[in-house]
Amino acid sequence: MSWFKMFSAVLVANIVSWVIVTIIGWLVFFVFMDALGDEFERRMSSGPKIEFPQITTPPPPTPQEIQARKERERQLAADRKWKERQAQQKQAAIAGARENCNFWRTQYQKDNDPKSRAYRDMACTRLQSYLSQ
Repeated sequence: MSWFKMFSAVLVANIVSWVIVTIIGWLVFFVFMDALGDEFERRMSSGPKIEFPQITTPPPPTPQEIQARKERERQLAADRKWKERQAQQKQAAIAGARENCNFWRTQYQKDNDPKSRAYRDMACTRLQSYLSQ
């Protein structure tokens, strides 16, 4: 046998071996992937069932609730206005008492009259009582 026939025989044998190994490799790969897919499917189907809580929206407010809310808002607004008026009245009273105290202080310094002193003491005491509240 010549070297060409021997070379051709070895070449053909290698090609055939390569084809057989490739076919066996593909078969093993597909069998493995099929088994992996089956296992994945089994685990996904037999896993714990997760139940999510129901999402509920509150019912729309009733006309009575709407009316009660409006009444509360009106009452809060009235309370705010009353407090603002009280604060304004207190500031006005303090300003008036301060003006009165200053007037009688100046008057007493001018005339040194005991009557002016009594008015000064009374006006300044009133100012101090407003400021201490």
